[in-house]
Formats: sequence, structure tokens, C-alpha cells
Amino acid sequence: MYRHLYIFVILMTLAPFSAFASPQITLEDNISSYTDFNVEYLKEATEQSLGIEQISKIPFSKTINNKFAFGYKNNHFWFRFSVYNNSIEPKDMIVEFTEQFHKITDMYIIGDPIIHKKNGLAVPLKEREIKTSNPAFSLHLSAYEHKEIYIHIQTIYSLFGAIQLKTSEQFYRDNQSRTDEYIFYFGAMLGIALYNLFIFFYLRSRVYLYYVGYVFVFILWTALYKGFLLPYIDIKVYNLLQVSIPIFFIFLILFTQSILKTKKQFPIIHKILNSSIIVSGISLVWMLISMHTGFLFMNLISTIMIPLLLILSFWAAYKNKTVAKVYLIALSIFILGMSIISLLALGLLPYSILLSNAPIIASSFEIILFSFLLAYRINLLSQKSFAAKRALVKQQKSEHKRLFHEVAEKTVALNRANRRLQEELEAKKVLEKKLKYQASTDPLTGIMNRRAFMDIFDKEMKNARLRKINLSCLIIDIDHFKKVNDSYGHHIGDKVIRIIAEKMAQHTRSMDKIGRIGGEEFAILMPNTEARTAYQIADRLRGYIEKDELTFENKTIKITVSIGLTHRKDGEADTQIVLQRADSALYEAKRNGRNRVCYL
Repeated sequence: MYRHLYIFVILMTLAPFSAFASPQITLEDNISSYTDFNVEYLKEATEQSLGIEQISKIPFSKTINNKFAFGYKNNHFWFRFSVYNNSIEPKDMIVEFTEQFHKITDMYIIGDPIIHKKNGLAVPLKEREIKTSNPAFSLHLSAYEHKEIYIHIQTIYSLFGAIQLKTSEQFYRDNQSRTDEYIFYFGAMLGIALYNLFIFFYLRSRVYLYYVGYVFVFILWTALYKGFLLPYIDIKVYNLLQVSIPIFFIFLILFTQSILKTKKQFPIIHKILNSSIIVSGISLVWMLISMHTGFLFMNLISTIMIPLLLILSFWAAYKNKTVAKVYLIALSIFILGMSIISLLALGLLPYSILLSNAPIIASSFEIILFSFLLAYRINLLSQKSFAAKRALVKQQKSEHKRLFHEVAEKTVALNRANRRLQEELEAKKVLEKKLKYQASTDPLTGIMNRRAFMDIFDKEMKNARLRKINLSCLIIDIDHFKKVNDSYGHHIGDKVIRIIAEKMAQHTRSMDKIGRIGGEEFAILMPNTEARTAYQIADRLRGYIEKDELTFENKTIKITVSIGLTHRKDGEADTQIVLQRADSALYEAKRNGRNRVCYL
């Protein structure tokens, strides 16, 4: 009896393994990273677009390594494997895909229900489960638990990469190490570029500008290729920035023409290189029209363009030019790296992370050698100019005193003229500032005048319509203001107006816009404020004004205001309509006895 029970337990233990036909990764306690295993894959036809329910019922007949390179395939690819936790302890793992430039990189965990985790360029970094540039997914396995995983990938670029499984601790350690390495790379390359940019501003030689442009664009492409720009851009901008590839080829060709002086020494090749610039420009436009075909075209063009540059450098080096020899070494290293990534992109080389980083590694050596080449060029120019300078020394000495006095006189005159010009500019700025203030400010109260308020009103109306937010408007009129003027004089009337303006500034919010739009009429604009809140603020303001009393020559003047309130309705875009409705609300308040707030 016990024997039969033992056999039954063994069969139940092995049942999960026999139920899944997909390749399996068995987790062990002493292993933190699984980077070499098999997966099954399925390629959908171009016209198909199947869901996980359909895919999970289709047999996967092909088994490959977890590191793969399929080339340019505008298809949906599915990969399947299973994970088994062979431990009494639960495990938190992370499934990572090593390349981040695919539009869709989703993971499905088969179960009831099926768990779908989205990733890839189509998913912004802030919406991902694990906020890293490379697609990554968390995977929790209880003791002796078995899970079947599907990875769905679709891209307009070349499809290559590797699926890896790591513990959470190992994943974050590796991710931090990778980040540190790229920060060092970007820092070093930017330092070299900025140094040569400084030389360009000093020498005004275009060869340095071409070199700096090439380095900066290549750094941009590297940051794009490795996902460092993903926190700041969406998929549309990501695709658009792929045009950096033909741009850095254009800068490379311009740099080559300038450093090797092809126009003078190799006129035929110079014309061919000009044609290459035109073709690169065509591929740039093509990529803007159709990124997938334009990207493939640029990749094919580069396989022709790079050997052409190599032939040119061999020819120049054959003529025993030191500059050309250094250029040949640097270009050869670059060609090796770009050839590797091109072959990998075309699916002609097996994928590895080292090969994926080949252009970055090669570019580091190439950029450094090009920088040495430019430094050597400066040395050559210095040597050539030294003899000429020595010949001019005597003449310069004889002319020195005369030039010194002329320069001193001109410098004094120039400084005097600069001071006058600076004084005139400062006076102009002060005047412009004063005129701008006068044009937009009510001189009596210091708040916005009608023209400035209406300009703000138009902008806030447009903002409210575009952002679909609330906008409330108050029109405030001083009750019986004519009686105050007639009884106490206009100077008291002006004082009343100033007091009302001060009260409005004290008892409204900083976001509210206050303006004087008539003699005793004011307006307050309340962005992002619903009618109920605006009513509460308006009624509180009315109450504060009512409580305040103005004492003049032992006489007490009681001031009240009537307030018309309205709210921008959905679809309204005309400022005048809203203002007229607020004005109608104001007159309603006056008809109903004044010292009140009416809403229309």
C-alpha cells in the first residue's frame, strides 16, 4: 500500500513537467543569473495578428537559443519557455530582454487568468512595471511552482537580442554596472567633443566642426540605441531620432574630405563622396517617410559607403601621408565595429551583448584616434607657421611701437563709444520697461488696465478650451459711486477706487487676474475655478468690502459693491460672450438691490 502511495506522489510531482512541452529553466539556490538556455519561437505571417489565447493553442515547432538575430523582419515573433522553482523557498526573478529598441516586447504568464505585462518602445518608461530602458518583467515563483512564459516582440527595426532570467538582486547590480559604464563613456566622449569645439572656436577650421558634429551625433545615437533617452521621449520622437544615423555618416564624410584634403588631392573620390552625402540625405528623407524601409536602405548604403572610405584611406596612406595612416587605423576600427553591427542587424551573425556593443567600443577608439589626428594636424600647422613667424619677427618689432600707439588710441575711442552705446541701451531698456508698464497698468490702482486684462482674458480662454478646465469671471461695480463723487469730490472717489483694488488684491488668490475695466468697474478672472468656488470667493470679497468704512473729515463713507459672476461653458471660445454674460449678471445684482453676487 505504501509503495503505491509513493509511486502516486512521484507521478504527481512529475506531472507539471510532462504537461508543458516548452523548454524549461530550473531555478537553483546557488544560481542568480540564467543567460544560456533554449526557447521555442513562432513567427506570425505579416497579415496575421493573433492574441495570446490563439497563440497558446498553436504548437511551437522550432527551438532556438535564448540569444538570437533574425534580421529585418516586419513580423510578430513569439517565444515560449517555462520556469520551475526547484526549491522550498519562493523566488523573485526578473525576465529581461537585452535590447530596448523594439516597438512591442510583452510578456504573458499562462494561468487563470493569463497575466499580460506590457513593455517596449510603445510603453513610456513611467508606465512600465520595472522602470529600466531594457524591457524587464517581474516573475514570482512559490516553492516548487512552475510557470509557462510567452514573450511577444514586434519591431520596425532589426530583431535581435537575448532573453535573460535573473534574481532581482543580480538584475539591479548588472543594471547599475551597465549604467556606470555608459556614463563614463558619455562623459569621456563629450569631453573630447567639447575640447575640439573649443579648438574650432579658436582656429575657425571647419574640420573641427565636422568632427565635433560627428561625435555629438554619434553620442546621440548611442544614447538612443541604449535607451538613455527613453525617460525623456516617446516612441514618435525615438523613431524620428533614428535620422541621426545618416547625419553622422554625413559628418564623417565631411570630416574625411577635410582631413585628407580630397578636393585637391583626390578629386574623383571627392566627387564620389559628395554623391554619398546626397545618398545619405535621401536615406534621411526616406526614413522620415517610412522608418522601416528607410532604415534598411541606410544599412545597405553604409555597407557600400564604408568600404569606399577604406579604399580612400589606403590610397592616401600609400602616398606616405602620416595623417592618412592614422586615419586608416581609426577608420579600420570603426569599420570593424559597424560591420559587426550591420551583419548582426541583417541576421548574419549570432547575437551577443559584446557584438551588440561593437559600434560603441569601436567608436571609442576611433574618436580618440581622430582627436589625436587633429592634435597632430595642429602640430603640423604650428611647424609650418613657425618659419613664417620667425621671418616676420624683425618687421613686427619695427612696426610694434607704431601699431601699439594706434591700437591704444583706437581702443580708447572704442571704449568711449562702447560706454556711450551702453548708456543709450540702458536708457532705452528703462524707457521700454516704463512704456510697457504704462501701457498695461491702470495708473490710479496699479492693477491691469482694460487692454492688458482683455489680452490675459483671451489667453486664459484659449488655455481653458485646450486643456478643458474651468474658467470663472467676475465683474465688480461700486454701488452708488456717482453719489460718492458728487458728495465728497473726485479725490475721495479715487481713494475709494484704490481701496477697492487693494481689497481685491488682499482677498483673492495669487492665480487670479485682477483688472480695472472702467471708471468704477473691475473684473477678476479665476483660472481653473468652478462656479461654486468662484461664488464663495466673490461673496467673501463683497463681505470684506461691506465691513470696511472710509473716514473723511469726520464723515464715514460706507462702500458696497455688486458682483456679476459667470463661468465659461463647454465649447465657448469667444471672450466677449463670457464678458457680456458676467455684465448681465452684474446688472441683475443691481436690479435686486445691490451689495450682492449674482450668477448667470
